Amino acid sequence: MTTVTVQLETPIHRSFRVEQVAGMFDVPVEGRMRHELVAELPGMDEEWTIGAIVGPSGSGKTTLARAAFGAAVYQTAPWPPGRALIDCFGDVPVKKLTKVLCGVGLGSVPTWLKPYEVLSTGEKFRAELARVLVREGSFTRRRGGGEREYRWERPGGGR
Repeated sequence: MTTVTVQLETPIHRSFRVEQVAGMFDVPVEGRMRHELVAELPGMDEEWTIGAIVGPSGSGKTTLARAAFGAAVYQTAPWPPGRALIDCFGDVPVKKLTKVLCGVGLGSVPTWLKPYEVLSTGEKFRAELARVLVREGSFTRRRGGGEREYRWERPGGGR
């Protein structure tokens, strides 16, 4: 495990409302807000498969992950504007793609016909998850106490 420390600073624009709220809740207002994130995380050379950094919204999870893992942190790629979601997964056969989309909770055909940019936040999350699963070339689906794994060729070869 490696200890990762990130120092965050945010300038505060002083205004009447900032001063009023700070006074109401007895919060000292300086020129900057400072926050330190400290976590023990496995290194990329250590053996692990899936990790999760958890915490409330705005607590610095993504900032910490980027500081620890840099380019290895998944970054969303742009989606083709105006194109139906179902058209944005390359040459994956439709039957396989529909299994992945349903498996991530995006099983609505009308949703598949919409462009990514009009999807809700939750739908966008599911579309991104489907994109990762398609890119990795496998998907495990649990059904009725059993488990079934789907595999296919990744674009560019390999499993």
